[in-house]
Amino acid sequence: MSGVRIGRQRHWIRVTSISVPTVWMATAEGLVCLDLVAVELAANGLRKGWTLTPDEARYTARLLLDREVPYSIISQRVGANTETLRSWFPGEIAPASEQLARPQARPQCGTRRGTRRGYRWHRARLEPPCPDCLEGNRVADRHYKEHGTYVGAPICTAVAA
Repeated sequence: MSGVRIGRQRHWIRVTSISVPTVWMATAEGLVCLDLVAVELAANGLRKGWTLTPDEARYTARLLLDREVPYSIISQRVGANTETLRSWFPGEIAPASEQLARPQARPQCGTRRGTRRGYRWHRARLEPPCPDCLEGNRVADRHYKEHGTYVGAPICTAVAA
């Protein structure tokens, strides 16, 4: 032998790159190819530095949902956000309790509606300001031109009414 102790020899089986553990699965959209090693590593939380294909992510998410894993953990393990999970599995992704549920729609400007502060809130988020905040900013600008300060600027009359 080549100087290797008895019992320590390695007899490797030569494999081609085609014989990796993959599965072709028929779906309603057609055939999808899944790498089962990647699916298993992701399902066990060992996915670090690489991503799953969309088909592998969806299959892994289905496996984890069947195991009753919380959707926040599923989202982290498969690398898909909650909205993607909801589009894949409508009606199955729900928060653990109502206290943990986040509101679906973010309030536009909350208590700052109709003020310059509300207008700046919209602008900071790169969204068009609502009509009340737009008018509130105009009122504040008129106040600034008259008094030289925004302090004490009135709230838009359309909102106050």
